Amino acid sequence: MASLVKEYSREKLRGQIFTPFEIVEKILDDIGYASSNILGKTILDPACGDGRFLIKIAERIINFSPQKKLKQNLEKIHGWDIDGVAVKKAIEKLDKLVKPFKVSVNWNIRQLNSLHIGHGGDLFSSNNSVPNFDFIVGNPPYIRIQHLELNERKFIQNYYHFCKNGSTDIYIAFYELALNLLNKNGICGYITPNTFFHTDTAKELRKYFVSNQNLIQITNYGHIQLFDDATTYSAIVIFDKNKRERFKYQKAITKNKFQEREIPFDELRNKKFWQLSISKQKTKKGKRLGDIANIHVGLATLADKVFMLPKIKEEEKHVILKSKFVGDVKIEKGILKPIIKVSTLKNSNEPIKEYVIFPYKKNNGKMQIIDEEELKSLYPNAYEYLLSVKSILDKRDNGAPNPVAWYAFGRTQGLETTFGEKILFAPLNKKPNFIYSKNKDATFYSGYCIKYDGNYDKLLEQLNSERMEEFIRISARDFRDGWKAYNKRIVQEFIIYE
Repeated sequence: MASLVKEYSREKLRGQIFTPFEIVEKILDDIGYASSNILGKTILDPACGDGRFLIKIAERIINFSPQKKLKQNLEKIHGWDIDGVAVKKAIEKLDKLVKPFKVSVNWNIRQLNSLHIGHGGDLFSSNNSVPNFDFIVGNPPYIRIQHLELNERKFIQNYYHFCKNGSTDIYIAFYELALNLLNKNGICGYITPNTFFHTDTAKELRKYFVSNQNLIQITNYGHIQLFDDATTYSAIVIFDKNKRERFKYQKAITKNKFQEREIPFDELRNKKFWQLSISKQKTKKGKRLGDIANIHVGLATLADKVFMLPKIKEEEKHVILKSKFVGDVKIEKGILKPIIKVSTLKNSNEPIKEYVIFPYKKNNGKMQIIDEEELKSLYPNAYEYLLSVKSILDKRDNGAPNPVAWYAFGRTQGLETTFGEKILFAPLNKKPNFIYSKNKDATFYSGYCIKYDGNYDKLLEQLNSERMEEFIRISARDFRDGWKAYNKRIVQEFIIYE
């Protein structure tokens, strides 16, 4: 973890992911750190970097504090960071700030791993003096837990309940850290990714907030980018330890303009993910899409450019295809299936321009790999081509041998479920674009399909409706320029009206 977090902090020091001062100021305002009442109150940034929050905190203390108490008030500021270079720079900046006031402050800015506080091996746990704070603020690091060193990953999963399962992010652990370190009436304000609204790995965090009803305010910036050189989809989250019936939800229209609504916690109860909106969602009887239809992912070969080739010319028994690796190849029709790249599909009238080399056959209703000798005998052209790119296929899965066959697909997903009549949809879109595919022989990749026993036309009307657009807008992950994630986990929760 040290090297990864250190790299993150040095990126901040290079100006790549500074928290904008306007966001720092908003967080401080929103937690109530904005009057003489802040004097004598302790405040912590547990991932302070080079002091972006600390500087603004000190400026506010200077503004409200009498000169004779300035030193003791400034020493209520605490900052922790794993990067010693960052900590040194933070102290230098703070010293420069207070120099005109002729005070010598013993800054409580320390180099340490915040997530280890109170769990052994840190300067507080040795004497059982883990502090509690009146305010906690910050922009915790965003690092996927699988990118950490094994020992650190196990440590976080062991000590942080919110991070026990799945491929979570350590910013989630910082929420739990704040809850552990806030005093009874303390308040926290973080800016973090908004992904915890809907990811499965953040369900424990969502469950905690709904169960304890201790959210005060969420400001969701959606696809609006706040950081100059880092693509993040951010939210400011204000919370404490007190129970309330509702919280304020702000939806950013611009960086400084918001629409807002008070959301009762009951709206979020028993939800698989949060649907946060400035208007209350109307409810009408219907059924989950996932209860009346099946949603499947496409083929996954782990070498798409080997298996999926553009068509040049079709002959009676062969198709001439374009290979990136060996140029034009003539492949037997019997081993080819028409294939659709869903992520680039615009409408149902587009002709299918690609074929996939499909080295499988049905046996008792199940797809099984064609034996190598049979492949060589029945489809010699295909076999010769696959043999010519074997070195590429052997590199899949970091060089681990394919347990089925060296020419098998990298994953078995979709071998049976991608054929037949279906509705296709891409994993990213700006608006709903669910497309009917009637070619039962065609398979697909780079997307999802919906298999349905009812009337496809009627289903498509609801899938491509404004209601679906609104559902995705408040339910799914944001991407730049208004793009939204359309994935199985979200789409299957859409209600289909009878």
